[in-house]
Amino acid sequence: MDRYAGAGDEAADRARQQERHYQLLSALQSLVKELPSSFQQRLSYTTLSDLALALLDGTVFEIVQGLLEIQHLTEKSLYNQRLRLQNEHRGCWLLNTSVFTQSPCVMSYGRCPRQHS
Repeated sequence: MDRYAGAGDEAADRARQQERHYQLLSALQSLVKELPSSFQQRLSYTTLSDLALALLDGTVFEIVQGLLEIQHLTEKSLYNQRLRLQNEHRGCWLLNTSVFTQSPCVMSYGRCPRQHS
């Protein structure tokens, strides 16, 4: 008896997934209608259907989430690198204006990087 109940649940899941597929496909078709006709011709029904199925899978969202996290980490790293370089150059400027401070560029280069040839 439980085996038949499981089959009913699977059929209901397939029906829900099919309905969701049609909803996504319809939404994609609406979006395509807003594109210039040259682009519309390149997006066949099969292509849109495959795209809707890919969206149903959830893998696409996981990939996008992973890429978003990588982007945030990269931006944070580049921002920190930019701040570090600004501080080094600011320290060199202070050294060249007769304010005797030990800046990171003096410690690493012995003089300002701008003085390197």
